Amino acid sequence: MPYYRRITGRPAPGEILVEGMRAINAASGDYLGLAADPRVREAAADAARDLGTSCSGSFVAMGTWSVHAELAEELADFLHRPAVLLTTTGFQANLALACLFGADRAVIADRHIHASLVEAVRLGAAKNRRFRHNTPRHLARLLEEASGQSLSPVVLTEGAFSLGGELAVLPEIAELAGRHAGTLIVDGAHDIGILGLSGRGAGEYLGCEQDIDVLTGTFSKAFGAGGGFIAGSTELIEHCGAFGQAAVYSASIPPPTAAAALAALRIIRDEPEQRAVLAQRADRLHDGLAELGYARPHWACPIVTLPAGDADECLRTWRAMLEAGVFSTAFLPPAAPPGPSLLRLAVSTAHTEKHIDHILEVVGQLLPAGDTTGVAAEPIPFPA
Repeated sequence: MPYYRRITGRPAPGEILVEGMRAINAASGDYLGLAADPRVREAAADAARDLGTSCSGSFVAMGTWSVHAELAEELADFLHRPAVLLTTTGFQANLALACLFGADRAVIADRHIHASLVEAVRLGAAKNRRFRHNTPRHLARLLEEASGQSLSPVVLTEGAFSLGGELAVLPEIAELAGRHAGTLIVDGAHDIGILGLSGRGAGEYLGCEQDIDVLTGTFSKAFGAGGGFIAGSTELIEHCGAFGQAAVYSASIPPPTAAAALAALRIIRDEPEQRAVLAQRADRLHDGLAELGYARPHWACPIVTLPAGDADECLRTWRAMLEAGVFSTAFLPPAAPPGPSLLRLAVSTAHTEKHIDHILEVVGQLLPAGDTTGVAAEPIPFPA
């Protein structure tokens, strides 16, 4: 089984030890390699020495320390938003949105949204509809229905989708939401920090960020830390801070983690070259996959999913890849959409060209394009 495997170390940048097996880490969302950046690690260590390892209280009670206030203020400034609410995890950021989904609302969500958004909708009292993935025409029809029922629409989508990395058609979605006086909420977990000239995510990249009413995200991906956030108007953030139970009743982000996120934010803000390096790594991966016959995405996406047959075939291929020195992520039903199970690969700035070339070599042998069955071949030796 590929889940809950014990990670025992980082032998080199871009690599991990999986229960003693050395492998390229192609399963991580640490896209900019900041989890191991010395500046981020030092910030966390300093905070642990100065402030301890936990606030032992919620943000509301006694868990908002100076490092949290700095993080929220600088993040709001970075995202060009009036206010930010911090949460202990990215999942909780989305879950806290449930307080916005009252009985007078109709939540219309892309079918491929994160499980955390699905749970937020389930906890709310709003009418719940799902539009076909990235299909504005279907969204338009559901928005018309909501208007006919005198319900205020809320549109939910992701900026870059977590499974395959494809971008939401945000300009079209934003135009439709605006036409129907709807609220547009975008989960930027996989695009904030790596997309856009300044790194503000898919909205900036696609030229429609000011049409997004609410942004949610996590510090566990591009920021290489932990925790989550909601960014929006001051009124909305105050409302979520008072009634978003997932945020109100959870202990706050530990100070070392908050300090790590703050250090990472400053690197993302001040060093756009990090995004350029990631794009180069991603382009190398996609160039190689295109040579193998895979379709190329429309942007330098750091994640890719490959069809790997049914569940048993997928698991055998996942194991063969690990033995070949590539640690990937397996998605089986119901986490994967209908069709074959999937293997997801992710690249980061921590990967070298040699790492990416080896990933491509392994994929070429075990998952040639057009083959959706998965192959458990003889392992390819991991390069020394």
